[in-house]
Amino acid sequence: MVLLLLVLVSLSFSELLDLSTEENEGAFGIKDMHGWFCFVGRRSSEENGYDALLGVCDGTCKAYSVGSARDDYSYSVESTGNLCLAGVTTLAKGDMDFLLVTFGREGVEETVSMGGEGNDMLWFLRRVEGGYLLVGGVQDEDWDILVVKLNDGLLPVWVRRLGTEFEEYAYGVVEWRGKYYVVGRSNYRGNWDAFVLELSPRGRLLSSKLIGSGSKDYLRYVGLFRGEPLAVGRSETNGDSDVLLFSPRSGLCRLYDGGEFDYGRVFSEDRGRLLLMGDTYGRTHSDGLLLVLDGEFEVVKAYSIGGEDVESVRYLDGRLFAGYTYSFTLDNDVLLGRVGDSCASLVREVPFRRREGRLEFYRYPLEERDYAFRLLDLGVEVRSIRLKEMEPCQE
Repeated sequence: MVLLLLVLVSLSFSELLDLSTEENEGAFGIKDMHGWFCFVGRRSSEENGYDALLGVCDGTCKAYSVGSARDDYSYSVESTGNLCLAGVTTLAKGDMDFLLVTFGREGVEETVSMGGEGNDMLWFLRRVEGGYLLVGGVQDEDWDILVVKLNDGLLPVWVRRLGTEFEEYAYGVVEWRGKYYVVGRSNYRGNWDAFVLELSPRGRLLSSKLIGSGSKDYLRYVGLFRGEPLAVGRSETNGDSDVLLFSPRSGLCRLYDGGEFDYGRVFSEDRGRLLLMGDTYGRTHSDGLLLVLDGEFEVVKAYSIGGEDVESVRYLDGRLFAGYTYSFTLDNDVLLGRVGDSCASLVREVPFRRREGRLEFYRYPLEERDYAFRLLDLGVEVRSIRLKEMEPCQE
């Protein structure tokens, strides 16, 4: 219902912009286009449950809903030339399929849909050499890992379905030295372990391993820090949930604790430091989390981001972040911001510490399964959404 633009640029409050669409919505991805930015998420629809939400901010913000007769939502956005590329999961034909939408300052340009016979969920897409990597899951009975390579024209080059007899989901991917590193979670051992896969440029599985503590462990995102792969997520090693940091190359594991439930969702590199964002839960409600680490992964500062109700940060690109909030209306609202410092009513320094935890590595015997994946012709409707500006934060 409200879009919050938090520009955190100094020790004092700089700017806060609310844009109301009078519905429930949240943002799950954001892309800095250097001079303007775009974001994606979902928006409640009286007719369909949820529509995918696409937004463009260039001085002012414009938004669009992309929907079928059933649920549609977007968790990830990339760039394609001077446009944005949204990865949408759509139920247009009854089960889940992929829908890719190019859009920019002039509106929605093109849609491309693809899928197989199962439920195909798209969690993340990333620009790589020669095209794009899409990761998520595919379900017949249990969920398997799904990795799709597209060329620059958004046509499938290869598709890999990898699984066990249990459930697994892929949440993130990064390219490093000609290989692809995929992260997620698996229930192979019965208690949700994190996993890391290494794939060749043609999608051949080179290695796979589980990282677990005997409780729930997830890896939610993988990117590059100081030129090498690094992954973040959460671990219940110590009874509650701590932020988990893992290096696929060195095997280094670090845990960070601040509240009863802490979750690392994403990071970016900033002048040699690591900006890690996600969620932290205290005694009453959840806030967004900003954890600043030095080059040795020691805590420099930690901040909670939020008001008097629930907030969550879901993605970070450079210094721009996206998420949602319940603090400013009775409904769920989009939350967007820029890392720095802001008004004390929304951003507060909180205690965080690195703690020890025992995580082990385990075999992960994945089976490659055939999966027919093809272009589809799915009908979706694109609507412009009217946004109303407000100023909820006064200092």
